[in-house]
Amino acid sequence: MKPRLLDLLMCPWCRADLALTAFDGSAPGGEVVDGLLQCACGRRFPIVNGIPRILEDALTLFPDFVQRYRDRLPPLPDIPVMRTREADAIRRTRESFGYQWTQFSEMVIDFRDNFLKYIEPLDESFFPGKLGLDLGCGFGRHIYNAATFGAEMIGVDLSDAIESTRANTKDLPNVHLVQADVYHLPIRPGVLDFAYSIGVLHHTPDPEAAFRCLVPLVKPGSSVFVWVYSKSRSFWNLCLESVRPVTTRLPKPVQKGISLAAALVDYGGFVGPYKLASAVPGLRSVVERLPLQRLKLYSVYPFQVVYADWFDRLAAPIRFYYDANDMEGWLTRAQLTRHRISPTGLFGWRAYGERA
Repeated sequence: MKPRLLDLLMCPWCRADLALTAFDGSAPGGEVVDGLLQCACGRRFPIVNGIPRILEDALTLFPDFVQRYRDRLPPLPDIPVMRTREADAIRRTRESFGYQWTQFSEMVIDFRDNFLKYIEPLDESFFPGKLGLDLGCGFGRHIYNAATFGAEMIGVDLSDAIESTRANTKDLPNVHLVQADVYHLPIRPGVLDFAYSIGVLHHTPDPEAAFRCLVPLVKPGSSVFVWVYSKSRSFWNLCLESVRPVTTRLPKPVQKGISLAAALVDYGGFVGPYKLASAVPGLRSVVERLPLQRLKLYSVYPFQVVYADWFDRLAAPIRFYYDANDMEGWLTRAQLTRHRISPTGLFGWRAYGERA
């Protein structure tokens, strides 16, 4: 954890300052590798592998850390962890995406154009000199580009995917990482110049509530932008939701095997032939005029992207879908101004607003 990050953090439960105790290991510049963040309310949050783990049950998730530093950890108060249906959904989501983005963690391309498509009409000129948040940073493809464009970035993820982000951004000095829950974000209010969440909120138990957790973190006049799944492909969504009650309950290796089979059929039977036809001079103009948005989209990506997306479809415990009216409602109820809402084809909706 870089020293700068401590100035931006707070306890998400009582909103008090956090005190830092560094344990063994430090990196150049005073970065803390292992340590402890302590709050006056009694909560303790470990720093493991340079990442603050600001979760209610964090110490139970890292037994090796507790064992290694048992003589240096203060007595822990008995703060009960809530066991609710929402908490169970969050736990299952954490496990699913932790598995997904450690299995599909490689930056097979730089994803620059992919990121710009999600944030259009913003471009790379928006980022230099700003402090921003990537909520649900996954394996790091978007935060990598935001940081490369010149922003100082905080990446937050609920799951073990944060380890993949760390591996993919380790050479970027302007990236901070935190493992935390969207409903209990440990960022001080009003410190950010922007916050975004791409392809994440629709996987939470209450997506609009999660969206509204972002708004207080940005300064007045600053930006919040998100991307969520679209209702437009109603037949495809219905087909997918008819099988997900089964596939989401399967063991992770089985989910991965089914996803591989689906991706092989998809890529071998549809995406691959489209790519080949598009490469033939006499067919290119004909093929590109066909209404095959999905094949056009995937034709620019390697097989692993198709594979990972199939796993996401079949394994993620929660999926919601939205339209333009839904997103307008989100922005209006959050009291954001200067709304910009636009589709990314039939697949999703971009929504942008600024804090009043």
